[in-house]
Amino acid sequence: MLLHSVQVTKSYIESRFVAALFVSICLIGLAGCRPVHSPVSLSGMDEWREGDLVLRCGWGAESRLVVYQGHSPFSHIGILHFDSVSGQWNVIHAVPGEDEPEYVKEEPVERFFAPERAKIGAWLRVNCTDSVAKVATHYALRNVNEKVLFDNEYLLEDSTQLYCTELVWRAFLTQGIDITSGRRHEVPTIFCKEGEAIFPNDIEMSEHTLFVKHFN
Repeated sequence: MLLHSVQVTKSYIESRFVAALFVSICLIGLAGCRPVHSPVSLSGMDEWREGDLVLRCGWGAESRLVVYQGHSPFSHIGILHFDSVSGQWNVIHAVPGEDEPEYVKEEPVERFFAPERAKIGAWLRVNCTDSVAKVATHYALRNVNEKVLFDNEYLLEDSTQLYCTELVWRAFLTQGIDITSGRRHEVPTIFCKEGEAIFPNDIEMSEHTLFVKHFN
């Protein structure tokens, strides 16, 4: 689903985007005043499979901006991997900041949904076989091991750096599945010179999405 259902001028799109950014930055000060929240209540973990996806919405200005532009409650996405050594579910994802190097990383699902990082969450499954989902996870793991950097320019033409939705999109694309069904959102060229990017909503609304279940 495109950002606008009617044809609009480039300047109008950019003005909407910049306005949203301004509002988001103004609101960021409220984050320091918010009360302490409980972690997202995860459910259905016994039904998870390797290669399932998890979504969240954070508290920061960037999260607000993605939610506003994407018309979705979610701003971030990662791919699930079961670590047989620790016996726990981890999330592989690409995210900027968080007080550590901006590499594609793997971390426990509880940290991915920690109260300071997530206010809501969901579980999404791609309509594919278990073996395909597992191979897609292996692609994501390789990017962790190779310390691939977060793509701050949001360029799909360059696979040497990745942003969150690009990581999971490329993971399944290696198996011939475009989990976005070709969907993109228009983004002003002042933020992305390609003029478009993949938003979580592009994956949620894809014909390849089997289901999305919100965590209570």
